[in-house]
Amino acid sequence: MQNQDKQKVIETGTSKVAARFPFTVFLEEGIEYYYCTCGLGSTQPFCDGQCEGTGFEPVKIIPKRSGNALLCGCKRQCDPRNPNCDGSHSVVNLDW
Repeated sequence: MQNQDKQKVIETGTSKVAARFPFTVFLEEGIEYYYCTCGLGSTQPFCDGQCEGTGFEPVKIIPKRSGNALLCGCKRQCDPRNPNCDGSHSVVNLDW
């Protein structure tokens, strides 16, 4: 299934929906995190390298303070460089 999903991401240029709702995660100040943009990773919402060869790249996050964050799960946010949930999951087609 993972290979089929990766092929679909490559063919369509569209990331896979990892979750229909945002991920609530605790981020520590000053620590580097890499947000998954392809939706294929098994460590959502963070990148595990599954994007290699898909045309997608992770987004680096370095929080300025520690705390909870709502990171996009649907991968359809308006600005793909901003991993914060913007509510797009409530208005876009999430069939895939």
